[in-house]
Amino acid sequence: MKTTFNKVMQAAVAATALTFASAGQAADVYTHVSTPEDAIYVDSHTSAFFKDVSIDENTLQIGVSVWEMYNVNNTTQRYYAFCVQPMIDFNTKATYTASYNFTPSNEVQRLYESSFAGTVGDSDKQIAFQLALWELQNDDKNLTTGNMRFALNDPNPQIALAAAMLNAAENQPLTTSHYNYVVFNGSFNGKQSQQLLGVNAIAAVPEADTWAMMAVGLGLVGLVGRRKQKNEKFA
Repeated sequence: MKTTFNKVMQAAVAATALTFASAGQAADVYTHVSTPEDAIYVDSHTSAFFKDVSIDENTLQIGVSVWEMYNVNNTTQRYYAFCVQPMIDFNTKATYTASYNFTPSNEVQRLYESSFAGTVGDSDKQIAFQLALWELQNDDKNLTTGNMRFALNDPNPQIALAAAMLNAAENQPLTTSHYNYVVFNGSFNGKQSQQLLGVNAIAAVPEADTWAMMAVGLGLVGLVGRRKQKNEKFA
């Protein structure tokens, strides 16, 4: 009887852990709300880099948006998401799946560590951060040279802000990350895909579901121990 009871409780502990693990591995689906869009001037000879992006050929401007993604099953779970593919228009009707196992390059991590926090609630800085991320991911890490250089006579302040962010990233010590990185993957009609990069701050304490798993697991283990002790006492 004791052996059977112990096996049942051990199976329950394993099943509980598996349930929480499976829940954590399930693919989350995200949609988005738009944030303010601004237009940035690009040099005429580099406009081909944005060949698939909506562009005003008269002024050579591209629209730059930062998007707020939210979990369709939990709207309190949100991320600011930045495009990592400047040559593809953001699809406003798509849903995105989240991948949580992304490891950024050292340069991208430095950019987030040094500048991301200051972008929250500031549309100019968000757009500047987008430009800086594009540079690190796709070009020569200099906004005024390379295949994706932007016009120096841009009347908007984002170019200078983005250059300052790139400079800050170069001087950012690479020690420990304050963020968990999430890649949002969208597929449009099976022909084109878009990837967005977002982060959330690493919590100082375990998440609620982690506490719940620990409590249930420890409770069941304790119950097994108490049952075993009682049976040994009266054997």
